[in-house]
Amino acid sequence: MNRLWPEPTRVLVVEDDQATARIIQARLEMEGLIVFLAANGVDGLDILHREAIDLVTTDLMMPAMNGFRLVQEIRDLPPPKGRVPILLISSNQNEQDMVRCLAAGADDYMTKPISAQVLVERLWRMHQRARSSS
Repeated sequence: MNRLWPEPTRVLVVEDDQATARIIQARLEMEGLIVFLAANGVDGLDILHREAIDLVTTDLMMPAMNGFRLVQEIRDLPPPKGRVPILLISSNQNEQDMVRCLAAGADDYMTKPISAQVLVERLWRMHQRARSSS
């Protein structure tokens, strides 16, 4: 068992670029996390309804339902699903997007290109905050 993730942790990765999604999936699975992939917000929301998800990472710009809308839809759900920690990822590197993402209800924000180590660290911090507030 991984020393950072003491119990099975389930992560929903919502990313329309398959190559990026597979890279994220591989890195998170190396950490011992259970990963669910969705290609857009509609599919991601469907998975969230069906599965017990501990963390969500979502791309900002996607077809069918973008990251902003997905965050809002998740936050409209009753707890505990509506309180799941969300990391929003954008290819835009401007402060306006970061402010908009956090205002939409995301817990954290990062830009592409994704550093796998930074991604894991941010998910870990979000997971720890969620566990300590439960």
